[in-house]
Order: sequence, then C-alpha cells, then structure tokens
Amino acid sequence: MSLSASIWRSLVLLSLLLGGCATPYQQDKSFWNGRTGFSETRLAPDKWQLEFVGNDLVDRETARKYVLKRAGELAQREGYPMLQVEELTIARDAVRVTPERPMFGFDEDEPDTFMTQMQVQHTISAMLTFRLLKRAINEQSLSTKYLADIKINGD
Repeated sequence: MSLSASIWRSLVLLSLLLGGCATPYQQDKSFWNGRTGFSETRLAPDKWQLEFVGNDLVDRETARKYVLKRAGELAQREGYPMLQVEELTIARDAVRVTPERPMFGFDEDEPDTFMTQMQVQHTISAMLTFRLLKRAINEQSLSTKYLADIKINGD
C-alpha cells in the first residue's frame, strides 16, 4: 500500500468518525463545518440571543438543554444570578445537498449522474432570547447557577 493510499484511508476513517457523532456542547460554531454549534448575540446591555444548531443526531430535548445551560453560563460570566426567558424556539430543518456539478463534459441532454447522489441533511436549531436579572422578578425568573449546572447526556 502506498503512503498516499494510507493517508487517504486515514482521512476517510477520521471523517466517518467525526461525521457520525452528535454535535457536542460547545461555545462556538464548529471549526469543521461552520454550521453547527453556538452563536451568541448581545441585543442590549442586559438582553442576549443564543442560537444552537446541531446535526440530525441531536434531539429536541438536548438542544433545549444546550441553550439553557449556555444562557446560565453566559449570565454568570456577566455577573447576573438570575435570568428571564423571553422566547425559546426549537425547529428541525431538512436541507437538500447536491454535490457540485463540474463545469465541463456535460450538455443539457445528458443524464445528470449527480442528481442520484443528492442527500437530505437534517439539522436542529434552538434559539433563546433572554434578559439578565440582578434578582428574581416573578415565578418565571431562573437561577443561573441551576441552568449552568444542567446535566447533558451522561455528564
């Protein structure tokens, strides 16, 4: 076996291993694909929006726990003991992905062999908008310590 074949097999194995895992709890968008993971946006001095996008191996409950845990951590980092959830939405999307078609060797009448290779990729997204609080203002106010300590899938 040549060295390049060995390297190629190693890369294929690595991509299969990485591709077969659920999106982990992490702060930033994935280095590998730029689409999965967290993003956070400060909307006002005391208001934030968090978004988590996961692959098809992440269920709704895990996505919900991810954004709530991250909100608790963010609020603690900012020095707030409480927060108020303003909106939480969770959605599952399907996106059709087609391999890029070469710009040469095909004319309009030839069958498109790439169409048979189309895939549907599923993602789950959770978006949370919340306000940071110095103290509880009602029964819906949540402790940031409680949220930051949420256990996720066997923690």
